[in-house]
Amino acid sequence: MASLQEQLMKSGLINKQKAQQVQTDKRRKAKQKKKKGSVEVSDMQMSLNDQKQQNKQQDLDKNKKTQAELALRAAHGKLIQMIAQHCEKNYQGEIDYHFTYNNKVKRIAVDSKTQQGLIRGNLAICVLNEAFYLINKEAAGILAEIDSSVLVALHDTKEPLEALEDDPYADFAIPDDLIW
Repeated sequence: MASLQEQLMKSGLINKQKAQQVQTDKRRKAKQKKKKGSVEVSDMQMSLNDQKQQNKQQDLDKNKKTQAELALRAAHGKLIQMIAQHCEKNYQGEIDYHFTYNNKVKRIAVDSKTQQGLIRGNLAICVLNEAFYLINKEAAGILAEIDSSVLVALHDTKEPLEALEDDPYADFAIPDDLIW
């Protein structure tokens, strides 16, 4: 059996000079491979490299997702720890303090000192796992930085706005401790 090159020469598709040039090019490429150690990148190798890049990107995305979940868990743990450290213990009393949570009016039975602290903004109400806790203003500020959704009620101690000159209700005082 003759080689493909010989068959092409017999059929007249290529001439002897063209066949010799192809052989010379092959030898040169082989020599360069040995000398430089450079390898021609085949389609298979390119697809493998692309697959590696895709896998690497997927791994990076998974890693970012895992890191975000860990950061969320750490923040939740920090919330629990802060609430446990800064929550008020003895605030139960006979006065009902009303506030809104999830568009519903909730109430906590507090004593008068705690009620005044809530009204003035010295105390705040926060929720964690559907349980309500009273914490001081400084801790409430830190909790708001971590996750503002845990704060339910925190009154700002801003000065009342100046009364309008033609306000018909200016003569009537609005009590801060209005009980419903």
